[in-house]
Amino acid sequence: MRYFGLGLNGFFSAFGFCFRHGLWWMFLVPIALWALLAYGMFHGLEALTESLSAWASGYLEIPLDAEEASWWADVKAWINGARDAIVRWILRIAIGYVLLVANKYIVLVLLSPLLAYASEVAEEKLTGRVFPFSFGQLMKDAFRGALIAARNGMLEMSITIVIWIASLLLPIITPISFILLFLVSSYFYGFSMFDYVHERRRMRIGESTRAVNSQLGAVMANGMCFSLLMKIPLIGLMLAPVMASVGASIAVLRKEGTALSRA
Repeated sequence: MRYFGLGLNGFFSAFGFCFRHGLWWMFLVPIALWALLAYGMFHGLEALTESLSAWASGYLEIPLDAEEASWWADVKAWINGARDAIVRWILRIAIGYVLLVANKYIVLVLLSPLLAYASEVAEEKLTGRVFPFSFGQLMKDAFRGALIAARNGMLEMSITIVIWIASLLLPIITPISFILLFLVSSYFYGFSMFDYVHERRRMRIGESTRAVNSQLGAVMANGMCFSLLMKIPLIGLMLAPVMASVGASIAVLRKEGTALSRA
């Protein structure tokens, strides 16, 4: 964990770095993307909730009998109505949480071209090395970034489910489970950001994994900052992805000693 401070410094240096080098416009792209996703997810959430609620009602509904006393029929009708409302809210919360977790990785997948470009430009500004622009290479880097984000998202979800099940079986570990979930998500977020640098080094995914683990402190610091900042509505989404991508480049280049200019 000796590189933890390097990762923190790289992340927080990224904000000023972007403004000094005219990259501020990159902060606006995630907001535009979020607006489109939020609109689609809102309607998708409502449609999915209604479908699942109707399905659940068929199993949970208390049958009404026309021959029963009117007051008892009214009680049953009230219970059915209350149950429907409770089921709808439980489903909204459950589906909303899943979409919240997935949304961060959806954003990372869709922002892959921007984050790959931000990482590359940061390295150019820091080292003076010029990467000839190639749309094909940019798309290749973006696809690699999207693939890594999707892979990490599935791994995080799988680990999250395992931790949830363990917490249900052993409730005493519930407080620890929240810390574990935060550390797991931080690792995978940081992994995604550092991989943009490793892709430019033409590392395979296995090589990138070893490189990530060799500087785990910096990766965890980057991912923790990303995760915490993303919890701030809108502002986090606007700043965190670009700061994490640029911050990863700053951290790697400082670790290598190849950064010629001040971040």
